[in-house]
Amino acid sequence: VAAGAIAKKVLAHLFSVKVRGCLTQLGPITCAIRDWSIVDSNPFFCPDPDRLEELDAFMTQLRRDEDSIGARLTVVAEGLPPGWGEPVFDRLDADIAHALMSINAVKGVEIGEGMAVVDRRGSEHRDLMTPDGFLSNNAGGVLGGISTGQPLVAHLALKPTSSITTPGKTINKEGELTDVITKGRHDPCVGIRATPIAEAMVALVLIDHALRHRGQNGHVVTQTPVIPGLAST
Repeated sequence: VAAGAIAKKVLAHLFSVKVRGCLTQLGPITCAIRDWSIVDSNPFFCPDPDRLEELDAFMTQLRRDEDSIGARLTVVAEGLPPGWGEPVFDRLDADIAHALMSINAVKGVEIGEGMAVVDRRGSEHRDLMTPDGFLSNNAGGVLGGISTGQPLVAHLALKPTSSITTPGKTINKEGELTDVITKGRHDPCVGIRATPIAEAMVALVLIDHALRHRGQNGHVVTQTPVIPGLAST
């Protein structure tokens, strides 16, 4: 997290890239990204002010039940220039997935629409371009392993911790059936605390690709037009 904080400052200072993360689902409760300014001022890193009381009540009951719950986090990086990444071995999205999957308890990573693309047609999912900008960002800011200049959007799912006080079946070192009970600190949702970790991981991947891009291309000038991230509508 400390290294990620430095990476975020360098990205902002040298490349005008801003990396932010938040909670977008806790158990059955979904949180819309409505207000980034409140994310750091509530214990859930939640961007939806309408969900704060519901989240608090849900977590209170979860502690009483001596159980745990999973969570979904979203990290958004804005201001990326087009061209960061590689087409095959060091794809930008692959490196981000690699970094996020290395976080404890993470069981799934999505870039852009992720698993939701399964029932989409190409005519629906493709991100059309106009001289004024892209008309959508279903790809999450990465195409062919390379940044498009749109906001990079990554989602990660964290499992409910198995370290709970509710008894569960296991075996001892003799292979005999017994119960396991975790005593001490009870953390009902490890996903909440992973928000700054996810931010840091994405920032570290981005600064790495930024430096690679600068090393490979230097001051190369191209006449290719830069398509704005989103067309103004």
